[in-house]
Amino acid sequence: MNLPTTHHALALAILFAGSSGAAHAASDCAALAKAAMPDRSSVITLAALREASPAEARGNGPMPPAAAMPAHCEIIGKMQERQGANGQTYAIKFHLRLPTDWNGRFVFQGGGGSDGFLGDANGGFSSQPGVTALAKGYAVVSSDSGHDNAVNNDPARQGVVTFGHDAIARHNYGFGYIGPVARAGKALIRAYYGRAAAFTYFVGGSKGGQEAMMAVQRFPGEFDAALIGYPGFHLAHASIAQLWDGQAFGAVAKAMGQIGADGLPLVNKAMSDEDILLTQGAILAACDALDGTKDGMIEHFTACTTARVMPEMMKIACKSDNMADKTSACLLPMQIAAMRRVMGGPLTKDGKAVYSDWAWDAGIGAKTAQGVTQGWRIWKMGGYASAINNGALLRLGAPSNSAVFRSPPLDVADDVTSLTRYALNANIDEAYAAAHVKWGELKESPADFMHADATDLLPFTRRGGKIILFHGVSDPVFSVLDTMRWLDAVNKREKGKAGRFVQFYAVPGMNHGRGGPATDRFDIFSQLVAWREKGVKPGAITATAGADTPWPGRERLLCPFPARPHRKGEDSEKASAFTCQ
Repeated sequence: MNLPTTHHALALAILFAGSSGAAHAASDCAALAKAAMPDRSSVITLAALREASPAEARGNGPMPPAAAMPAHCEIIGKMQERQGANGQTYAIKFHLRLPTDWNGRFVFQGGGGSDGFLGDANGGFSSQPGVTALAKGYAVVSSDSGHDNAVNNDPARQGVVTFGHDAIARHNYGFGYIGPVARAGKALIRAYYGRAAAFTYFVGGSKGGQEAMMAVQRFPGEFDAALIGYPGFHLAHASIAQLWDGQAFGAVAKAMGQIGADGLPLVNKAMSDEDILLTQGAILAACDALDGTKDGMIEHFTACTTARVMPEMMKIACKSDNMADKTSACLLPMQIAAMRRVMGGPLTKDGKAVYSDWAWDAGIGAKTAQGVTQGWRIWKMGGYASAINNGALLRLGAPSNSAVFRSPPLDVADDVTSLTRYALNANIDEAYAAAHVKWGELKESPADFMHADATDLLPFTRRGGKIILFHGVSDPVFSVLDTMRWLDAVNKREKGKAGRFVQFYAVPGMNHGRGGPATDRFDIFSQLVAWREKGVKPGAITATAGADTPWPGRERLLCPFPARPHRKGEDSEKASAFTCQ
């Protein structure tokens, strides 16, 4: 297991004791308020024992119930409190839960989006609704990454991403908070249980996936393994892709006469839901059968190229861009051109790739009993019915790009008109250059503190470190192809042997972390634990489609890339009808 000698006997005792673990040490939870901490600026603001509680419903909306909680000691603390830019007060806050029935292990839970909130410290999994690491006996920590959305929020400076105007807050958001919070969690674990955690895992998706990559690259001595989901590890560049997408679809909306009350194009009106389904149909016509099974899923997605898709797209082209020629059975040529431009990824004026191209896949939309899936379009353009711009690329992408992912940051008001105007008028070349300008007291560029693309992982892997990475092929925020290029670079450095410490699973049809016409329910974390602790290399994983897909209950295999599922001849929707080859 390559554990440090001082942990070897402890690890063996825990492993042979079973998953329930031993009862915690007699230390009183409240006493942790005075525990010695690695960072002397640390202050514990809450230390309270919580009784077990059942899962709780959250209103009448689509959110699943809040997960059940076992009995645990709940800790909230902060460190490195300071006065920062524009009179804002900043601190790194953390949230730790220590279960009474501890299994001897520790999970660091990554954040999401622009962070700025403590997190629930449950250790939930995007692919397993209702399942948490805390309920499995893990101690779990989460953090706001060094800024607080409720405190660091200036409407004149991008609202909840006001922190982008502070060099230290930017640094902490990128990766700086991870080491201090990991060490704080470990100190409190030792104080409470009387022993150290045998294994420490980082679990995160999206921005949390970027943080997981930073954890193993910047703090390799703190972690034993990482579950990395759909990571935004080139986030400074990915934010420019959102500007590019907005401009491509905005031009179509303008030409169609879809203008909002503020005089700006309604990006969300560039394509209707029916237009999205037409596009999906063309992609399936081009690529569905490539994997040998015509089932609405494109397992052989690497073969689904633009050259294959474009002929099918042109079959559904209207006669012209004249709106009089538009019908429900055709796409305007300018809509097809915009799709091709978006899927090709952002380019500088001289043709240099800024971020990445995207995989053509069925997950851009699908017709289900609940309607047309919105996971792709809500990011790329927004929901069609809205009379104002509501796309995530404008509401989230524009403020983040203008405040966090460029130097120096710009002052952009936190309202939809200001954000839309910024996105639709941004110069792509200038935004790309600004992502590499060193700025502030730390003299860091956004690429410096955000990009987690190191390929030398020896400090992590020589300790036995393991990584499992998964990504939806139809992710509209972070391209699966960008993730695969990083994996290729790591494998090249390892002379083709990176599989000894990293495994990758692509999920056809899946959008950002979940959703889409996909089998998006699966358990990967247990595979990671078995690999790190018992040497059992990950293999085929059974994945199931949820109720919001065209085929609830369908099963497929997720295969370690580059293997993919092949039907064995059985006409069945069960995973057993497939094999990974």
